Amino acid sequence: MEVSSNPARIIARRRRGASHNLRKATFQVDDSVLQAIRALVEQGEAPSANAFVEDALRLKLREVRRARLYAAYEEASHDPEFLADMQATTRDFESTAGDGLADDAE
Repeated sequence: MEVSSNPARIIARRRRGASHNLRKATFQVDDSVLQAIRALVEQGEAPSANAFVEDALRLKLREVRRARLYAAYEEASHDPEFLADMQATTRDFESTAGDGLADDAE
């Protein structure tokens, strides 16, 4: 497969080869945002406005999922039962930490 140095071409190539269940959706955005997206497409920074918006949405969705995960970690860090379980698990595996390592591996 030929590799392009232009990220827009890589994205376009990936999208054509993948089978997506694309659906048309209508959203309203500020005119300045739309103009900025169109300018990026014209400059070759994105293969299309659709691709740019989809990538931006995927990034935002990933950010939201990550924030939720970190919030769950934070909540668990204050849960005494969870902390006790983690400490017990750590103790249970302490004896195996060096398994398979030579004595001089330190």
